[in-house]
Amino acid sequence: MEIRVLLLLLPFLFPDVAWAAFGKAPKVRVRVAHRLKNVLISGIDLQRKNLIDKKTKLFKGNKSIRYNCHRLGFSARLDKSPVLLASLAGADNLIAHEQSVYKGDLHIITSTKQDSCDVILEIDIDLYISQLLSKEMNKEWPLEALKAQAIAARTYAYHKMASKQVNRQKGFETHYDLESSEKHQVGGDYSERNSRTDRAAIETKGYILTTKKGNLTAIFFHAKCGGKTIRPDLAWKYKVEGYQGVKCPYCETHGMRPWQAKISVSRLNDFLNWSGEKKHIIGMSNNSHDKSKDLPMIAPDRESHSLLRMYRDGRAYLVAKSLLRKYFGRFKISSNNFLIHKTSKAEYTIYGKGLGHGVGMCQLGALDMAQRGWGFKKILAHYFPGHKLKKIY
Repeated sequence: MEIRVLLLLLPFLFPDVAWAAFGKAPKVRVRVAHRLKNVLISGIDLQRKNLIDKKTKLFKGNKSIRYNCHRLGFSARLDKSPVLLASLAGADNLIAHEQSVYKGDLHIITSTKQDSCDVILEIDIDLYISQLLSKEMNKEWPLEALKAQAIAARTYAYHKMASKQVNRQKGFETHYDLESSEKHQVGGDYSERNSRTDRAAIETKGYILTTKKGNLTAIFFHAKCGGKTIRPDLAWKYKVEGYQGVKCPYCETHGMRPWQAKISVSRLNDFLNWSGEKKHIIGMSNNSHDKSKDLPMIAPDRESHSLLRMYRDGRAYLVAKSLLRKYFGRFKISSNNFLIHKTSKAEYTIYGKGLGHGVGMCQLGALDMAQRGWGFKKILAHYFPGHKLKKIY
């Protein structure tokens, strides 16, 4: 459907009666596009505020505004922090970027290299959650699974907002709280909501997860754990308060089946050399004598182990299984739930289950629980036993 026609029809296709109930829910700023040479914004009765000269202009009717971001002339700036160029809003708060329609404001900023633009969506957090559910889960899944996902995603977003984590990591004002990407969370657009996602967002309005002490932490989720979840420190080497690994027999009959991958002994040697260079393994330096050509060995492994004991040059190293996934990639090693055995003189075989990092809520497990009649509170309590629900607005 042509984007301009869709803008006209959306208020009738997706009535907004329910969204009036959201009160003073906070707004979240989401980066929806990155490093574009050209940006095209469309809408009806577009209002544009240029942030540099502080001038506001109304474009009556169905209009499009183009920004040629590669010709803005900011590339000579020594300060590479983003420049907020303009904010745009449309009638009924509907506005389009390329083929996506949003209900919120769009902000145009320069990229950090000043030779392109980023697009930021500012949106009510619960509408953001409703749109997100079609991307991070399946909007046709049982309502209780969607509610559990809504709270997990809202907590993740709220943690990014409250901690200003993106700003702190970048070292400057980024003008957004999180990205619409697999790095953070994949958000949808206004047309991808339905009555189920709206209900999941509305009926969990204001609820997030905190630790038992009331502290706000990031809440993670993944597709399929394959039988057990793991703590963040086992996946990414940093600890997060409140997390525990739990058993999860619920996802077994859903999603991808057990998988296998083969890795040569010489590639394992390359992996150990890389780990030494990056200082990922305790006791292994990045000195040249550690870049051995001697072939490594792995002690007998078990599925319950999160660490591997590897031997080379008469020395033993404890290696997190997640580090192999980091090095070889998620397409070769689909999850952190695997065991590894030597199957020939020159090759090891990895036998794995699940899909994703394995931290926090297993989405296919949540699906199975909801199909069994579990409510969202029970689902979350299973995956986050060190956390509790809290209503913040």
